[in-house]
This record gives sequence, structure tokens and C-alpha cells, in this order.
Amino acid sequence: MDEPTPTRRTVLRTGAALAVAATGVSVAGAAAAQNGNGREFGRVYANGELWRTTVVRVLDERPDPEDRLYFLHDGQQAIVANGDVSDDQLSPFVSESAPGDQDWNGGKWVTYSAEVTDVDAFNDDAPVASDEDVLDADYIDTEEGTTDFGPPEYFICPLTGRA
Repeated sequence: MDEPTPTRRTVLRTGAALAVAATGVSVAGAAAAQNGNGREFGRVYANGELWRTTVVRVLDERPDPEDRLYFLHDGQQAIVANGDVSDDQLSPFVSESAPGDQDWNGGKWVTYSAEVTDVDAFNDDAPVASDEDVLDADYIDTEEGTTDFGPPEYFICPLTGRA
């Protein structure tokens, strides 16, 4: 049975959750970051830089072309929500590319789970800010797909400038 197309409310909830997780703000503590016009945004690392982003919409199918987005977590929550993680890690999201790269596809994301299995080793390298950092770390297990507490599997979320 086909799943229904996400409603505007579902997309906005997903965007708010992404923004809260991406800015490293605990759900219990505060609102998401905002830009000058009051729109909520999240943050994504790409090529060692922190970028601003806003979720545009959730997709039902894998985009083509696509960009990979690694969601760093500890198996239970976004890695930035883990109280033992270095304050240098400002986002749990890491992209394989960014605007200006030849392989950038505009933020048409396919999510990859990136589970941190050793927080101390992770902290030694923080911030983990590029896809090479994620893929080269022997304490991060990656696989395509998302978690029950992570972002949607497929969505559009352009990078809108450096944070």
C-alpha cells in the first residue's frame, strides 16, 4: 500500500525536529536557531565548514541526482544531544558535498545512519565535519537509511550559506 504524501504540518514538524537536532539544542531547553527573518534553520557540516539549511520538503522516493547526508548518533539520540560529546561538535549532520562542488546536487538528501561507537575517540577528533572524517573513523558505523529518531530517509534541504 502506498503511503500518503506528507502534509505541510508533517514537513514543518520534520523541519523543526531537524533544526533542533542540527543546532545541538536539547528539546528540553530551547528553540531552534533563527535567521533575521524569523525562519528556523538547521546546520550541516560539509567539507569542514558549517552551513545553514532549511528543510523544504520530505520526498517519497530516492532523489536522482542525490547528495549523501550522514546523521551522527549514539544509537539512541543525535550525537550532539549526548552530554559527553565535545561542545566543538555543532551539528550531527555531515554532507558529502557543498555548493560550489562539482558533485553538489542542491541538497537532495539520502540519509545515512552514522553510529558513533566510541564517544571518547569521537571527541578526540571533534568536530567531525567532512564525509572523509565520517568514513575514515573506525568508531563510526555507517549504513544507508535513517533511525527512528533521525531525519527522514529522503528530503530536500538546500545549504543556504555558511553558518
